[in-house]
Amino acid sequence: MWGIFLESVVIFKNYVGFHQYKFLFVIYLFFLFYLLLAEKNRRIRAILVYAPLLLLVCFFVPLFRKVFVRLLNDAETYYRLLWLLQMSLVSAYGAVKLSGRYRKTGLVVMCAAIVLCGSFVYRSEYITKAQNWYHLPEEAVEVAKLLEPEEGRVMALVPADLIYYIRQYSTNINMPYGREMLIARWDYYNDMYEAMEEAEIIQTASFVELTREYGCHYVVLKKERELQEPITEHGFELYAQTDTYLIYRDTQLGTE
Repeated sequence: MWGIFLESVVIFKNYVGFHQYKFLFVIYLFFLFYLLLAEKNRRIRAILVYAPLLLLVCFFVPLFRKVFVRLLNDAETYYRLLWLLQMSLVSAYGAVKLSGRYRKTGLVVMCAAIVLCGSFVYRSEYITKAQNWYHLPEEAVEVAKLLEPEEGRVMALVPADLIYYIRQYSTNINMPYGREMLIARWDYYNDMYEAMEEAEIIQTASFVELTREYGCHYVVLKKERELQEPITEHGFELYAQTDTYLIYRDTQLGTE
């Protein structure tokens, strides 16, 4: 039980950014307890005070975590309970309420405190300048536009590095598998994925047979991907290409 408690502490510290952004959590706690004392509206107290406090207590209780994990069979999503703390909402509402009649002044002071206690998000290594309005790689958008049907839906087999982006661009493009195949610890198996990604050289005949079993209208391959023999010898035609990818269309399958 002690070990489970310590794991919950680590999860909590990582979630609130305790090493870099601990002052933002201090601001949140300040207004949480301020509202506990000052807020008179019972409904608001229930949503912004009682619920977060109860959640905070339960989060660190080992038995609560064991029940959560057993019911959902997923320990990795336990941190998502902390989304219900409503840290931004509580801090903003508490600041406005504390400011009272001088809300504009209070808002300026609060914003200054958040800025000084936080960090400039665009310095993060995980944030890059968007290439387009979709916030997706430009070539992924180019491929998706070529695949998207004028009406109905199509099935497209794409390389692993495009899986995350195609469905973000259009829900009219289906795929035989999704991101579940890219998470190694989930240990999923898909014969189409094995033939597409795991084989050193794509065995064209059996590969094409699988694409038709899955109803793939299009197959997208990287230009350097090695095949046992050209896919065009098995009823596919070169439909389009980009700098990195070749897009083939199965002439034996019609689109929906």
